[in-house]
Amino acid sequence: MAEGHHTIELVWKGLNILLFLAIVYFFGKKHISQAFEGFFSKLTEGLESSEKELKEAKETLERAKAEYEDAKRRHTEQIELAKLTAQQMKEEELKKVEEIASRIKEKAKETIELETKKAKEELLRFGMKQAKELALQRLFQDFENPDVQKKYAEKMLRKLEVQK
Repeated sequence: MAEGHHTIELVWKGLNILLFLAIVYFFGKKHISQAFEGFFSKLTEGLESSEKELKEAKETLERAKAEYEDAKRRHTEQIELAKLTAQQMKEEELKKVEEIASRIKEKAKETIELETKKAKEELLRFGMKQAKELALQRLFQDFENPDVQKKYAEKMLRKLEVQK
C-alpha cells in the first residue's frame, strides 16, 4: 500500500501543479503574452535593426572599396602623369643644355678663330719687323764695303740719266 500511496501523492502533486499553472495562465495570460510579445518584438526589432545595420555596413564597405579602387586608379594615373611630366621636363632641360653647349662651342670657336687671326697678324708684323731689321743690318754691313758703295753709286747715276 505504500506504493499506491506514493502514486496517489504524486498524482495530487501533479494536479496541484497543473491547477497552479492553469490559475497563473488564466490570470496572467494577458500579462505573460504581452511580456512574451514584447520580448519577441524586441528580439525581432533588434534582429531587423542588426540586419539593417549589416546591410548598411555592407553597402558602406562596397562604397569604400569602390572609392579605394578609384583612389588607387587615380593615384596610379597621377604617378604616371608625374613620370611623364618629369621625363618631358628632363628632355626639355637636356635640349636647353645642348643648345647652350652648342652656343658656347660656337662662341669658343669664334673666339679661337679671332685670337688665332690676331696672333697670325701679330706674328706677321713681328716677322716683317725682324726681316726689316735684318735687312737693314745686312745692308749697313754690305754698304761698309767700298765696292758695294761704288756699284750703288753707279747704279743710281744710271737711273738718273735714264730719267732725264
